[in-house]
Amino acid sequence: MNTFKMLVIAALMVCMPYPSYGEDKAASPEVLFEPQQPGPGDIMVVTIKNVTGAVEGMFNGKKLYFNPSRDSLKAIVGVDLSTPPGKYEMAISAGGGSLRRTVQVVKKKYGLQRLTLPKDMVELTPENEARVEREQHKMSAIWPNESELVWAGNFINPREGEIVTQFGVKRIINKIPKNPHSGVDVSAEEGDEVRAPNNGIAVLVDDQFYSGNSVVLDHGQGIYTMFFH
Repeated sequence: MNTFKMLVIAALMVCMPYPSYGEDKAASPEVLFEPQQPGPGDIMVVTIKNVTGAVEGMFNGKKLYFNPSRDSLKAIVGVDLSTPPGKYEMAISAGGGSLRRTVQVVKKKYGLQRLTLPKDMVELTPENEARVEREQHKMSAIWPNESELVWAGNFINPREGEIVTQFGVKRIINKIPKNPHSGVDVSAEEGDEVRAPNNGIAVLVDDQFYSGNSVVLDHGQGIYTMFFH
């Protein structure tokens, strides 16, 4: 049995038909968060109501892309797995004015995994160090990227299967603490179908030292899916 890894930067979506704002122009803008208090690694949906015109926003250095959804506008933002708990400001420009909201990021507990790997996968030779550095440059060049919207409608699960390793698991490899697991490992047999979760553009196809066969899809508006095997 093989295991492949899926990393979906943002996979929580709702269908977003064109909005109808109604006639009450005197109502104050309303900003809602779901969840209200996200944890590191969570996906947060930001909803704003009672506004007209374009809406823009920033949160923790990330641009928010608002899309129409019935009587509101919605944006999604991923809270980085490395984000320390605390209060973070969200700035929103809407209706010719500016709004400031505070997001409380709370502590979130993830599991712990201890692994033993071949020494050359953990303690790299100079040649492998150079290769890993080149590959990191390739990945870092992909985002952040002001790419246009490509996805449409709801996202789907690329692969139904047994989850071998959960997202966010803290890893200790050969007794050396490593970065938390930033994807989801799903079991599959060779040749099993893996589907794109939504419309996207393949911005990287590569064989990398750590992730093996790697495919990155850009869905637009800062949303990516990465497949590793």
